[in-house]
Amino acid sequence: MTDGSEVNGSDAKTRDLEWLKDCIQEGEVEPGQVLRREGRLKDCDKLFEDGMLDEGAEDGEGLGEADLAFESESEEDYGLDDFELEEGTDAEERKQHLRGQLVYLVREFMKRDPGYLRKPLSALNKEAAQFQKGGDDMSAVAAYSKLFAKVTKNRLTHPELYVTHCNRASAYLNLGLHEEALWDSMKCMQLAEKALNRNVELASQIFVKAHAKKGFALLGMERYRAASAVFDKGLKMDPFSKDMKRGLEEAQRMILEDLLSGKSQRVKALPSNRDYHAQKITMQPYSAPLHKIRTEDMLPHQLLTPFQAENDYHVKDTYNYMTVQGDIRMPKSHYTYLEDDYRHEIYKEAITKAVRDISVDMDCRVLHLGAGSGLNTMMCLKAGAHHVTAVERWLYLAMSSKEVLLSNGFNDDQVKVIYKRPTDLALLRDVPVVCNLLLCDILDDGLLTSGIIPAVKHALGNMMIDQPVVIPCSATVYVQAGQVYTKDVCGFDVSVMNRHRWMPAFTSGTPFNEESFVPLSAPMEVWQFDMLTPPEEADQHSVDVHFTRPGVFNAIRFWYDLHLYDGVHLSTGPETVELGLKSLRPAVQYMKGQMHVKEGDVIPLTAMHNTVRIKFDIDDAEYASIARPDASFPQNQFSFLSDTTRNEAYYRAIDRVIAKMKKQGKEVHALDMGCGSGLFSMMAARCGADSVVAAEMHDGLCDTARHVIARNGLSENISVVNKDIGLLERGTHVRAYGANLVIADFFDSGLLRDNFMFLLEKVKTRVLQEEYSIVPAAATIYCMGIESFTKNVQGFDFSSFNKYRWDKQYETADLASLPHRKLTKPKKVFEYFFQGDRKGRSRENVLKLEVVNPGHMNAIVFWFDLHLDEHETITSAPPGVTSGGVVLKNYGDESLLKEADAPKFEDDDTFIPSESFEGERKGYAFKKGEQGLGYYVDFPGHYAAQQNYSSLVEADDDEEEQLQEHHWGQALQYLDRAVQVQPKKRITILAKREGNAIKFSLKEGIGSRVGKSPWKVEWGGGASVENPHYQRVHYCQLLVSDFLMRLRSKRFPPIEKDMKMMLANCGNLFLDPAVITEVYHEFVVLEMIHGQPEFCPGASLEALTKPPLQFS
Repeated sequence: MTDGSEVNGSDAKTRDLEWLKDCIQEGEVEPGQVLRREGRLKDCDKLFEDGMLDEGAEDGEGLGEADLAFESESEEDYGLDDFELEEGTDAEERKQHLRGQLVYLVREFMKRDPGYLRKPLSALNKEAAQFQKGGDDMSAVAAYSKLFAKVTKNRLTHPELYVTHCNRASAYLNLGLHEEALWDSMKCMQLAEKALNRNVELASQIFVKAHAKKGFALLGMERYRAASAVFDKGLKMDPFSKDMKRGLEEAQRMILEDLLSGKSQRVKALPSNRDYHAQKITMQPYSAPLHKIRTEDMLPHQLLTPFQAENDYHVKDTYNYMTVQGDIRMPKSHYTYLEDDYRHEIYKEAITKAVRDISVDMDCRVLHLGAGSGLNTMMCLKAGAHHVTAVERWLYLAMSSKEVLLSNGFNDDQVKVIYKRPTDLALLRDVPVVCNLLLCDILDDGLLTSGIIPAVKHALGNMMIDQPVVIPCSATVYVQAGQVYTKDVCGFDVSVMNRHRWMPAFTSGTPFNEESFVPLSAPMEVWQFDMLTPPEEADQHSVDVHFTRPGVFNAIRFWYDLHLYDGVHLSTGPETVELGLKSLRPAVQYMKGQMHVKEGDVIPLTAMHNTVRIKFDIDDAEYASIARPDASFPQNQFSFLSDTTRNEAYYRAIDRVIAKMKKQGKEVHALDMGCGSGLFSMMAARCGADSVVAAEMHDGLCDTARHVIARNGLSENISVVNKDIGLLERGTHVRAYGANLVIADFFDSGLLRDNFMFLLEKVKTRVLQEEYSIVPAAATIYCMGIESFTKNVQGFDFSSFNKYRWDKQYETADLASLPHRKLTKPKKVFEYFFQGDRKGRSRENVLKLEVVNPGHMNAIVFWFDLHLDEHETITSAPPGVTSGGVVLKNYGDESLLKEADAPKFEDDDTFIPSESFEGERKGYAFKKGEQGLGYYVDFPGHYAAQQNYSSLVEADDDEEEQLQEHHWGQALQYLDRAVQVQPKKRITILAKREGNAIKFSLKEGIGSRVGKSPWKVEWGGGASVENPHYQRVHYCQLLVSDFLMRLRSKRFPPIEKDMKMMLANCGNLFLDPAVITEVYHEFVVLEMIHGQPEFCPGASLEALTKPPLQFS
C-alpha cells in the first residue's frame, strides 16, 4: 500500500476532492465518500434515494447466493484497539489520515482496473471478499467502492446487495471509521428489511447482524446509551448472538464509567422560561371532547366532573368500572382502618371536645363526610351530637354503616346515612338542616387525592352555618428527599433495576418498608391548608432541598400533620407510623430520574398542587439516568431482590447442584423459569453452568435482565429469551439437546396459583433432558386454624362487618400484621415433588387439627416449605413457626412441641445402605437409587425437622417470636362455615387442590354459615332472580371482555390513556387512588399479555400483578 504521506498537504487534498467529485459525476465512486470525508454523514441518505437503487431497474450481472457466502464474522472489538496512535496524535486526526489513504487507494484501484465497469458484480464482490478474508480491510473497502460505483453508474440493483453493505461495515469497523460503518449498517438494515419477503432466512440473518455492526459503530462514536438500545433490540431478535451480548456488556461498562466520572448527565426536558402564575381551578366544559384531553403532566387545571365521566361515550365505561371496583375493594381495605386504634383515640378526643363545645350554645348537628362503616359517626352520637348526617361515597361501606348503626342501637331519628358523592349533596333533600360541625374523613396517603378539598368546599358553601367547626381544621404538608435504591444482591450489581422505580402517581395503599427509604435531607414544610377557607387556585413554588448526606436522590417522601381541633393533632409521618398508626402513612413519589448528590448540595424542588393532587418535580435537573415509566412493570421484583434469606439460600443450593452435576461429568445447561431481574441466571453462570437460558414473558423485565447480566459481565453464558415459558422449544429458544437444570421461584403465597405445576410439565415435555435437576426439588404445605374476626372497636359492635372477609379464593396476608388468634397446631397438608417421578399426597387430604386455644375458627392460614435440595429448606411460615411446621414457642394451653413428638434420627447421612427393608425409618424412604439399595433421605420434612428441632425444643416460653421476613407472605382462606373449638379436641377439615389453587372446608354439617358480601351471593330476591349486586360485578367482567375484543382489532388507543385520565382527576371524581393504581396496573399487564403473538393457558395475570406486601 502506498504510504499515506503522499496525500498530505493542502494541494493534494484539493486535488483528491476535485477528483472524487469528477468520479461521482461519471459514476465511478459512490456519492457517500465525499460527504463522509467532509464530515457530513447525515446528508448521505439524500444521495441514496430509491431512484439510485431502484429495484425496477434493469438487473446487472447477478451476484449469486454462492458468491455471497462470505459474511464477515469478526469477533474482534471492531477497531477500538486495532490502531495505535502515535504520541500526540488525536483520534479524529487518525480517522482523517485513514480517509485520505482510502481516497488515494480507491483511485489506484480504479486506475489499475479500468475495465471494472464491464466485470460482473460477482467478480467484484469476490475480489473484495478475498481482501477482507485476508485481513486487508483497506483494500477490501477500495474493492467494494468499485462494486458500488458500477451499481450507481449502471443503475443496477440486486436482491442481496445488503450483504455487501454488511461486509463493508465490518471492514470500516476494523479500521475504526465508525461513522462510515454506521451508514453502511443502516443501509444494510434498510435493504434487508425490504428483502425479507424474498429470502427470509438470509435477509433475517443479515438484518440481525447489521444491528451488531450498528451497535459497535455507535460504541466507537461514544454514543453508549444509543448503542445499548441497539444491542437490546438485536438481542430480542437473536437472544444467543455472542457479538451483541459482548457489545451490550461493553456499552453497560462504558455507561457505568461515565456515571462514575460525572459524565452522561441527562436533562429530562428544557425548563419553562415563563414565570408561574396561580391559575384558578375550573371544570371541563360540558361539551369538551374528553378523548382528546391530554393528561401527561397529571396535574390538570381543568378537572373532569363526575357527571361528564358518567355520560361521556369515551370514558364512561372506564369510570363505571372504576366505581364498581372501588365499591367491592374498599370494604376489604377498611379492615386496616378499623384496626387502627391509634387513629381512633386521637379522633375520639377531637370529636368529644368539638361536640362538647358546640353543645354549650346549641344542638350539635354533624355532617360527616367519608363515614366509612360508621365508627366516627357513632363517636359523635356518643359524645352528645343531636343528629348526624353520614355521607359515604362507596356503596357497600354505606350499607355496612347503616347495619352497624342499627346493631348498636342508633335509630333514624339520630342519624341519616346517605350513599352519594359529597359534591352531589343538597340541603333539605339530603341534609335535613344546616349543620354546625363538619367532620371530613376523606383522607389518603397523598392528602388531596381522594377529594377532601372539593368535598369541604361544597359543604361549606351549601350545608353549613357561618363559621362552623371543621375537623380537621388545617393540614400542614412536609416533604423530605431520599434514596430508594438497590445496588448489590449476593455480590451482583442489580442497580439497572432502579430505572423501573416509577409509579403513575405515588405509593398508595401498600406500606412502604421504612428501611428501604434512606433520608437524604431534613423534613421541610411546603404547604398549610386551611379547611375553613379551602384553596380554589393551583399553587406552585420552589423550596431548597439541603442534602445532609451523600446518596442517589430518586424519591420524595411527603406526609401531613392534621390539626383536628383545639390542639389535637394527627400526623402521618414516619415517627407516627412507628407509634402505631396503620391506616395512613407517608406517600413516596419517585422522581423522573436518579441524581448523585453530596453532603451540602442544594437543589431547588418545585412543589405543585391543583387542589386534588400534590406533585413534586425538579425543573432543571441533570439526571444520571432517566426512569422508565412502565405501568406494567411488576413492582414486587424489588421485594424479591430485598429477600436476602431466599436469595442466599438459592445461591447455595444452585452452587451445590451444579457442583454435583459437574462431579458426575455432566455439562450444565440451565433454564431460569421467569427470570425477572436475571438474579438466579447469574448465580448459575457464576457457579459454573455451561449455558443458561433466562426465560421471561414481560418485555420490560427482559430488557432490564439483559442489562443487569451485561453489567455483571456474564452475557457470554446467559441468553435472555422473551417468551412464554409454556411455549419454549428446543433448537429455537433452548439448545437442541435441551436443558438439564431448572431454577424457579414461580410461587405465590399459596404455592400453586401462578400455574407453576402446569408450566413445569410443559417444560419437562418440551425442553428438558431425561435426566434433570430442579431447584427447588420439592415443596411441603402446612396449615393452621385461626380466628380472624372483628367484634369490638372502641366499644362498638362491628360483628356485622365480618361478612366482607369471606371469599372463595384465598388471599395473601402478612400474619405478623394481621390481628388474629392461633387456635390449632400446624399440620402438614400436601407435598409436591418437582424432580423425578415420585408422587406425594397432592390432591386431597383429610386433616385432623389439634386445638390448643378456644375460639371461633373461621379461617385457615397455610404456607409452604421449599426444599431447594437435600441440604437446605426455606419457608414462608408465619412468625412463631419455622420450617417443618415446628413451633418456636407455646401459644396454647398445652405445649405444642413435646419430646414424644420429636422426630427420631438414626443417621445424619443422606443414605443408609441396606440389603433389605428393615422397617420404617422416620425421615427416610427405602428404595434403589444412585448409591444402590437402601434408605434415602425423604427430604420434605426430614431436613427441616432435623436442622431445627434441636434448637427449638429449648426455646423459652417468654422469648419473643422471631420474625421471618420473606416476600411471599401467607395464604389466608376464610371458611364457608365457622365453628367454635375447644382445647384438647380435634377438628376435621378437608384440603383439596382444585386446578391451581388449594381450598379448605369443614366437614359437611359442622359449624354455622358465615355471612357473605352482597355481590358474592349469585341469587336473591326470589328463587330465580339474579342478585343485582352480583350483576354489577358481572358487568365489570363484560367490560373486560369488550376491552380484549377492542385490543385485538388494534384500532383503539392504549387503555393507559383512560387510566391516566382517571388518576389525574381522581380527587374530583372521588375515586380511591389505591384502587385506581391497582386497576391501572392490571389492565396494562392484561394489554401486554394479549398483545403477545401467542401465549399458553399457563400465562397468569395474577403472577404479574400480585401486589407486594411492602414496597421495597
